[in-house]
Amino acid sequence: MKTRSVSKAHPLSAWLLSAVLCIPVLVMAQGQDSTPAQRNLLIISELLPGVYDNVNQHYFERRRELDEAERHPRIKTTITRVTAPAFGEHVFLWINQGGSGENIQRSYRLATLSADGLAEEVTMRHYLGTHAEITTNDLARLTPGDLRRTDGCDYHFRRRADHFHGAQRPRACLFEWEGEQVYTENFIQLSASSLWFIDDKFIVDSDARITGVPSGEPFWLERAREFHCYVDIPGVGGGRDIPFERHDDIVLHDRGDTHWFTSREVEPRELGLTLQSVTWHVLNERDGAFNRNSLVLYSHERLSDGTVQNHGYAFTEPGAERIGMNQGWMLTNCASVPRELARPEM
Repeated sequence: MKTRSVSKAHPLSAWLLSAVLCIPVLVMAQGQDSTPAQRNLLIISELLPGVYDNVNQHYFERRRELDEAERHPRIKTTITRVTAPAFGEHVFLWINQGGSGENIQRSYRLATLSADGLAEEVTMRHYLGTHAEITTNDLARLTPGDLRRTDGCDYHFRRRADHFHGAQRPRACLFEWEGEQVYTENFIQLSASSLWFIDDKFIVDSDARITGVPSGEPFWLERAREFHCYVDIPGVGGGRDIPFERHDDIVLHDRGDTHWFTSREVEPRELGLTLQSVTWHVLNERDGAFNRNSLVLYSHERLSDGTVQNHGYAFTEPGAERIGMNQGWMLTNCASVPRELARPEM
């Protein structure tokens, strides 16, 4: 009687099998999902800092000859991320500036962001200064109790298309202002290009609007870029070996910023530069053709009688990184990258 033999495993196969069985099981860890608000918090924190100005809105409302009450005053907003331990991780120094010359007025506040509340929302809280100015030296010692915050006045942000929309709850922001009980239902919209906001107040008893424009149109502040400029007098060109005086270290942002300086000529003059990325609000071409936006560099002179004479301007694409103008008697050169940081190129 034949017996069936049991085949022996190949020594190499046996070794491989034992090796596989001895390998510990590795668990491939993955990130833990968070809420949309926690993701949006990081995006808003990156988008928010910057310099914003409504120079184009202010200019074109005058050009359109809107009623004075419907015109938005010129305002510049500077938002800087700061470290203020008592207020949390996402803290911003928010400065609004209006007026001009000796009538410049500024308001200061701290804005904080958090992903609390609903899972879809990022909450912004404003803490207003009880004195005229909040400086960077104040931030280490300040606590929320040192500043003024009104319950119900927080902004709740949600993502919408290419921007974030933050609104106050209806009639939740109540406080006293100039002897009146008022409420606000304001909003802030933030995108890569601009900052929109409404800052209106209504009397509680009558719902009468007492600030803002009657139409309810928001402020439209556009994000600015910083340019570094110099001026040569006279404007040397063509490699000519002519003595000139250089006025250096002029910094301008491109949303209507102006810099005045005094020339070093035998008869000194007060000269000015303005840099403005123009966003057209109206059509100004024949046959309804579309106006293209432009980055414009202007030169001015303040005369002895106080009037301002415009000497000319140059323009280019709004996204250009350099712009210059040689008027013969003066050369101006502006770039988004300072000359000392320019890298060699072919």
